[in-house]
Amino acid sequence: MDVEEAIYKRRTIRRFKQTPISVEILKKLIDYARVAPMGNNVQSLDYIIVFNSDMRKKLFPLLSWAASLPEKQRVPETNRCPMAYIVVLVNNLIKKDNDAEVGGAIENILLGATKYDLGSCWMGAIDRKKIRELFKIPDYYDIRYVISLGYSDEHSKVESYKDSFKYWKDKENLMHVPKKSLDDIILKIY
Repeated sequence: MDVEEAIYKRRTIRRFKQTPISVEILKKLIDYARVAPMGNNVQSLDYIIVFNSDMRKKLFPLLSWAASLPEKQRVPETNRCPMAYIVVLVNNLIKKDNDAEVGGAIENILLGATKYDLGSCWMGAIDRKKIRELFKIPDYYDIRYVISLGYSDEHSKVESYKDSFKYWKDKENLMHVPKKSLDDIILKIY
């Protein structure tokens, strides 16, 4: 898969087949994050891989799912939950302000997941306090995001923005994701 194909194929996925993901693939995704651009090459990001069934079940209720969808479409059913998670941490003893680095590392993970035919969901609406307790994460770490992963059990379609940016599901459970056109976001060309 080339880069352009991965960029256009990558969609947020919230329903997963219950097929295990190998720890080797999960480690490879972290390796993709490891080589992302870092300002001054300051490497302050660390990760927790969660693939054990018991720990996945404990983490699941600490995450919020798809706030734009109606309640019954929001949370994955038990038999469609993620098969792994990556918790993204910032070591504040090394560097505090690194939003760009975090975004670059996560995008590398998401594109890498697409390469392996994995669906993914970048999640920021998370219970950081309880996640810290669950994984015994030291206070000097900032818990930034959780990435949910698994082999996709739903489909998502990009469509033209009309009146709302809210994503929605149709009767066939296809997720519709409105995006502005390229011409709408290029302000000027000099």
